[in-house]
Amino acid sequence: MSANVHSLESIEAVRAALVAFRDEVEQALAMIDIEMRRVIDWLEHDRPTYWRKQVHVAHDAVTEARASLHRCLMYPINDERPSCYEERAELKKAEARLAYCNEKSERLRHWIREIRHESFEYEGRISQLKEIAEIDVPEATAVLARLLVRLHEYQAIRPQADGLAASAASESLAAELMPDKPSPQGASTAASATQIPDEPSQEPR
Repeated sequence: MSANVHSLESIEAVRAALVAFRDEVEQALAMIDIEMRRVIDWLEHDRPTYWRKQVHVAHDAVTEARASLHRCLMYPINDERPSCYEERAELKKAEARLAYCNEKSERLRHWIREIRHESFEYEGRISQLKEIAEIDVPEATAVLARLLVRLHEYQAIRPQADGLAASAASESLAAELMPDKPSPQGASTAASATQIPDEPSQEPR
C-alpha cells in the first residue's frame, strides 16, 4: 500500500490558504467589532449628552420668548394693544425648536434599543464563523502540518528501503493518517487470535 500523494505543494497550498483565511476573518471581525463599538458609544454617550443640552437650550429659549411677548403685551401704544408680531414669531420658532429637540431625544432612545438588539442578534449569528476561525481552522492546519512532516519522512525513507521495508513504512503512514481503517495485517492477526483451536482427538478407551 502506497501513500498515493501526487503533490506535497498542493497540501502546503491548502494549509497556507487556511491560515490566510483565518487571518482575514479575524481582521474583518475585529474591524466590525471596532465599528460597532464606536457606533454604540456614539449613540449611548455622545448623542444623549448633545440632545439633553439642546433640549435645555431650547427650553430656555421658549421661556425667554414668552417673557418678551408678555412684556410687549403689557405696554400698549396709544392705548392700543400692540401686535407684537416679532415676539410671537420668536416664540413660535422657539417652541418648534423645543419640539424638534424632544422628538430627537425620543428617537435616540428608540435607536439605542434597536442597536442593542441588533448587536445581540449579530453576536449570535457570527458565533459559528468565530468558532471556525478560532478552533476548526487551527486544528485543520495542525493536521496538515503533521501530514506534511510524515510525508517528507516517508519520501526520505522510501528510496533507501527495499520492497518489504517500503511496504511496512507506507502501511505505518497509512495507519497514522487513517487510524479508523484497520490494516490488512492487523485484520489477519486479529482473525488468527480469535480462531477457535481444534479440539484434541480423543483416543477410544
